[in-house]
Amino acid sequence: MARRHSDTTRRRAILGFALVGIVGCGGSSASVVDVLAASSYTDVADELETLLEDELGIDIRFSFGSSGTFLEQLNQGAPAAVVITANGETMRRLESAELVDASIAMNRNELIIVTADTTIGQSINSLADLAASGDAVTVVCASTAPCGAATDQLLKQAGLTLSPASREPNVRATLTKVILGEADAAIVYRTDAQVRPDLRFVEITDTVDVVGRAASVTGKANGANIIEVLGSAAAAEILADAGFSAP
Repeated sequence: MARRHSDTTRRRAILGFALVGIVGCGGSSASVVDVLAASSYTDVADELETLLEDELGIDIRFSFGSSGTFLEQLNQGAPAAVVITANGETMRRLESAELVDASIAMNRNELIIVTADTTIGQSINSLADLAASGDAVTVVCASTAPCGAATDQLLKQAGLTLSPASREPNVRATLTKVILGEADAAIVYRTDAQVRPDLRFVEITDTVDVVGRAASVTGKANGANIIEVLGSAAAAEILADAGFSAP
């Protein structure tokens, strides 16, 4: 199943939390059901949205951001019926706060290095090279984001220290730094790297992987039905085509 990269998806990736930001101005339309998702799901959103709408007969709208901000977003009344986080730790915080019902594991992802096709980028062939390079401008995700927490765990278990030029709010912002030529290298999820085959990939030995989870927001209509579809074989096929592994 080929993935679609529509103008709608690109606009969503750029706007990020724009949909969530309107909560204080009246919330979302009652005819639209919102799904708040980690930015790493940007490129599968169109197909998941179509699947959900076909199966359930309701209008679905995805909005994206860093999973690390979802607790605050929901506490502030974000109009989401379902939340999809990039990792389990973030979802456990939402469950502990009794903001969501019991979650399901949707997929597994892993970290990879992307580099610009430059002399400095081509000199990086391992995580150790990245840590040792004094010339490379490297960016990673913020520690509060799942991709940043996984990066911190990766470096700790490898016994390496990295001094990034910046820590970006989510994985897409991190990847964009390399795309725009503002960084020589970044540590991102494999699925995000795959959407830009023009970038150079460097595999990480003993990489850290993360499990994405989905849950319905407590008390919100349609949430349980959406979760059922997201846990289906059809959804798993869409995720597999995008490079996600089975949980």
